[in-house]
Amino acid sequence: MSEQATFYSENFTIRANEVDENGNCTLSSIFQLFQEAAGNHALLLNFDITDLHAKGLTWVLHRMDIQIRNYPKWRDKITIETWPATGDALRAYRNYRILDESGQELGVCLSYWMMMNMETRRPTRMPREVLETRLADREHVLEVTSEKIPTVSKVDLEYRVTVRKADLDMNRHVNNAVYVQWIEETVDFNQISGIERMDISFLRECKFGDVIYSQKEQTGASESLHKLKNQRDELVAQALITTG
Repeated sequence: MSEQATFYSENFTIRANEVDENGNCTLSSIFQLFQEAAGNHALLLNFDITDLHAKGLTWVLHRMDIQIRNYPKWRDKITIETWPATGDALRAYRNYRILDESGQELGVCLSYWMMMNMETRRPTRMPREVLETRLADREHVLEVTSEKIPTVSKVDLEYRVTVRKADLDMNRHVNNAVYVQWIEETVDFNQISGIERMDISFLRECKFGDVIYSQKEQTGASESLHKLKNQRDELVAQALITTG
């Protein structure tokens, strides 16, 4: 498949419901924009979520490593570029770049994906047509890592929430951007717009009615660890945040 087909860009205007109290686009809103661009690209490549559901398969996001230099503001026009990248039969990667109107890079993200069998709820090998869409000659925006994110050992702050119907996506579990919202609740007001990096691993599904505890450990002046766990004390997600 040609690079033209496997490289995709989409324009967005930042809306009022996507910004924080300072008028800066929130990190969770950026995750939602990434999801929108990736979904539209997958549709063009004929393996979006509806195509996969017909085969009893679905995409599962495992990890996202995002670095932001400057946050777009309310009514700013941005472009998101995205492309799939080389992995193996069980793992795939998707890259993202955020550009402003002048073409300046605002941020980058590398996401890690697996394909899941919807009946067994376990990872499965990707179909041949998916494997053939990968770009071999375009570099990742960030280095691929196999290192695990450290877990919270001392809880400095905790936020509790019950999963709502509005938190669910088409896979009938909590959307990844909602995980980020829960983590943002433990970030200080004056640091929300100063998040320079979030490396987050998604480890377990959350469903309607689950009780989630968002916990934070401040490990340094500009670094914090975050953990989401459910009412059964099962680890749901963990993240490393660096602020400026």
